[in-house]
Amino acid sequence: MTRDPFAPLPAADSSAAEQGTWTPILPSPHPLPETMRHRRHGAPTTTWHYRDAAGALLFAVCRFDPAGARKEILPLSCGAEGWRWKALPEPRPLYGLDRLAARPAAPVLVVEGEKAADAAVGIFPDFAVVTWPGGAQAVGKADWSPLRGRLVAAWPDNDAPGHKAAAEVAKATSAAGAARAVVVPVPREWPKGWDVADPLPEGATADMLRDMLARAMAEPPRVEAPGDALRADVARAAAMAHEDWLAARLYMARRHRVPVAELDALRTEAIRAQRQIEGGEREAPTDPRGRADLLVDSADLPDTAAELATMLATRPHLFDRGGPARIARDRARDGFVVESLTLNGVVNETHRIARPWQWAKNRGTGAMERRDVTLPERVAKLYLDNRDGWGLRPLDGITSAPLLHPDGTIRVAEGYDPETRLWCERVPAVTVAAAPSREDAGTALLRLRRWFRTFAFADAERVAEAGAPVPVVDTAKPPGADESAFLCALLTAVCRPCLWLAPGLLARAPEYSGAGTGKGLLVRAICAIAFGARPVAMTAGAGTEELDKRITAALMEAGTTLFLDNVNSTALKSDVLASVITERPAAVRPLGRSATVQLNPTAFVAVTGNGLLLSEDMARRFLTVELDAGMEDPEARDFRGDLLRDTLAAREALLADALTIWRWGRQLGDALPAGRSLGSFTDWARWCRDPLVALGCRDPALRVADAKAKDPRRQQVGEIFTAWWEAHRDRPVAVADLAEPVRMAADPAGRGRQYLARVVRGLDGTRAAGFVLMRSASAGRWTPDRYALRRAPNEGRGAPMPPMPPMPSDAAASATIAGASAWSADL
Repeated sequence: MTRDPFAPLPAADSSAAEQGTWTPILPSPHPLPETMRHRRHGAPTTTWHYRDAAGALLFAVCRFDPAGARKEILPLSCGAEGWRWKALPEPRPLYGLDRLAARPAAPVLVVEGEKAADAAVGIFPDFAVVTWPGGAQAVGKADWSPLRGRLVAAWPDNDAPGHKAAAEVAKATSAAGAARAVVVPVPREWPKGWDVADPLPEGATADMLRDMLARAMAEPPRVEAPGDALRADVARAAAMAHEDWLAARLYMARRHRVPVAELDALRTEAIRAQRQIEGGEREAPTDPRGRADLLVDSADLPDTAAELATMLATRPHLFDRGGPARIARDRARDGFVVESLTLNGVVNETHRIARPWQWAKNRGTGAMERRDVTLPERVAKLYLDNRDGWGLRPLDGITSAPLLHPDGTIRVAEGYDPETRLWCERVPAVTVAAAPSREDAGTALLRLRRWFRTFAFADAERVAEAGAPVPVVDTAKPPGADESAFLCALLTAVCRPCLWLAPGLLARAPEYSGAGTGKGLLVRAICAIAFGARPVAMTAGAGTEELDKRITAALMEAGTTLFLDNVNSTALKSDVLASVITERPAAVRPLGRSATVQLNPTAFVAVTGNGLLLSEDMARRFLTVELDAGMEDPEARDFRGDLLRDTLAAREALLADALTIWRWGRQLGDALPAGRSLGSFTDWARWCRDPLVALGCRDPALRVADAKAKDPRRQQVGEIFTAWWEAHRDRPVAVADLAEPVRMAADPAGRGRQYLARVVRGLDGTRAAGFVLMRSASAGRWTPDRYALRRAPNEGRGAPMPPMPPMPSDAAASATIAGASAWSADL
C-alpha cells in the first residue's frame, strides 16, 4: 500500500465530502452499524476494528474491492452525529492495542496492514502483533507510545516501500522509547510485495519464518557504520536545488572524507529510490532475476562479508555443519546430501541471490558509476573465516524416519525441524495406537519376525514351511541371540535420528562360506523400513587411515546410514568410527583441512563382512548378528520374490509395527525392566533394547564379552599370561629371566630382548584370561623391573573389561588375521 488512505481528500473529492468540522469521539459512543455502505464504493468486503487497551471500539477500517478497479481502504470514525467516512487526527492509534495490553511482557511484532497483522497472530503466537493505520506512507502519523519499553521487531513487505516503512517503524518506535527495535531481514528473492498474509514462498515453512524472527531478535544491536551516516546525509540533501547541492556536497565531502563524485552517485541512487517509492518511477527491476544488490567496498571487505553473511543466513538450504554447508539433492541417491561450502560454493550461492557491484570511475566523464562484478574470493574467504557471523541454523543430520520423543509422541515434519536440528524428507505419516497393549506389541513383534524368517540367523531353530524353498526361523519359539540382535538393530535404525547415541550393527558370516548369506540384504532391509531408501555402501579401503578418511567424508554428508560393506577377514578398528558411535559431538578432520570439525552424527552405522572380528575397543559399540546358511554355497539358495522391493512397498506397515513396540516401551516408563548396562547407550537401551527383551528377546549386551574374547589382541595376551603362569606362577621375575614359552608367546618372531621388554612393560596392569600383571619398580637405575602375575578377582559377568594396551608397531608380522591393524605403542 503506497498511498495514505487516511490523508485529506484531494480537491476533486473534497467538494463531494461533507462540509464542516468533524470531531471524532474516542472510544466510539455508538456501535458499528449492522449495514455499512459507501456511496461510491459500495459495501466493504472486510472490516477491521481498532480497539483501545480495554477492548473498547475506537474506529474501523474498511476495505473495498470494486469490480474492475483497484482496492480502496477507508477509515470509519464515530462522532456526536454518528459514523462517517472520516480519518482520526494525528497521531492515530495502533491496530492491536487490546492484544498488546493483554500480553504486557511479550515482544511486539509490527507488520504492514491489518490483514497481515491478523495472519501474523497465528504464525507468531509468542508475539503481540500490531500494525498502524494508513500503510507505508503513514508511519510518522501513528502513535507509537504504547510500545515504550517493549522489544519490537518490524516485518517488512517485500518491496521498496515496505522495506523503507519497516526501517521508519524501527526509528519511530525507538524514538518512542522502545527497549529495542529491529527489522527482520526478508530474502529479496522472495516474491515482490510478499507479506505474511500471502501464501508461503516456495521452499519456505512457518517454522522458517519463526526462525527468521528469532534470529533477528537475537542479533546484537547494530552500530551505525560511517557508510550509513554518509547515505543518510545524502538522502536528506538529495532533494535540494542544484546550487544548494553543490555547496552541501563540499561540506559532506570534507566531513566524510569521500570524493564529490561518489556523493553525486549516491545522490542519483537516493533520488531514484525516492521516485520509485512515491510511484513516479515504475521501472522493472534492473536485475531480471530480482536479485538484491551487494556493494563490494574495496576499502572495507569485512563489511561486505558481513553483509553477505546476513543475506546467506536467510537461505533455506544453507546450514552450519561444522562450517557453512548446503543441502543438495543427489540424483543418483534420489535424496538429499550435505555439501560443505567451498570458496566457489560461496561465490555460486552469492550470485544466486545477489548482484555484487562496485563503484568505478568512468574513463570518459570521470564520474563514479556502478559496475557489476564477480564476488571476489577474498570476500568468500572472509565469510568462511568469520564463524561468529554466519548466523546459520545448525544441522545434525538428514532423516526420513518419523520424529520421536521420550513421552511416546510421534511427529511428522518436512524440511528443517528446529527442535531436532534435522532435515526431514519424505517422512511417512504412520498410524500407531495411542496406548498399545503388551498384546499389541507382541503381535507387532511376531509380524516383524515372520517377515524376516528366511534369514539364516546362526543360532536360530529352523523348520521346513509349506511353500518355502528353504528352512525358515521357527517363530513359535523365542528369538535367538542373533535374531534378537537384528530386531534391536531394526529399532535402533528407526529411532537413531532422535537418539543422542546408539550402537552400530555388525552382520557377519563365516570367512570361507559366508558369501551370499544375506548380510548386505539384511542391512538394506533395515534401512528400507527406517528410511524408505537403499543405503549407499562403501568399502573399508586399504588400511585404517583410508578407512577413517572414508568415514569422515560420509559423516560430513549427514546421510541416514553409514554402511561399510564387505569388510572381510580382518579385525575392525577405527578411532573415528569408535568416536562417532560413543561421542557427541565428535571431532573429525576432513580431508584437506588441518583443523577438526565437530559433528553431531545421527547416522545409523552398519558393517558387514565374512570372518570379520571386532577389536576390543569396538566390541561394546556394536550389535553382532551372525548369519550362517549351513551350506558351502549360500548364494545358490533358491528364493522367490524380491524381499527388498517387497519391504519398500510394505514400509508403512512394518514401520508401524516397530513403532508400536517402541511406544509400548515408552508408556511403561520405569516399570519397563532394564537389561544389562552397555556404557553410554542408556537412552538407546530404554528405547530399543529393553522393550524387546521384555517381549522375550535376548539381551544383545550379553554378547559383548564373547566379542571381546574373539579379539586377536586379547587372545595373544591370554596366551602370554597362560604360558607365564605355567612357568612362573605368581613369583616376581625380570624380563631377562622369563621362560622360553613366555618369550615365544610374547615375541614369536624373535626380535630380541628390547622388543620383549617393551611388550611386557606395555602389559603392566592388563587383565586377561583371569590374570592381572603387576610391575614392581626397580630400586636403582641399573636394577631391572620385576613383574608378577596374579589371579584376578572374580569380577562377575556385569563387570566392565579394561581396554587392551597397545603393542609395539613391529608386532604386525605376528598378527594371526590378514589385514589386522598393527599394534603400536609410544615407547
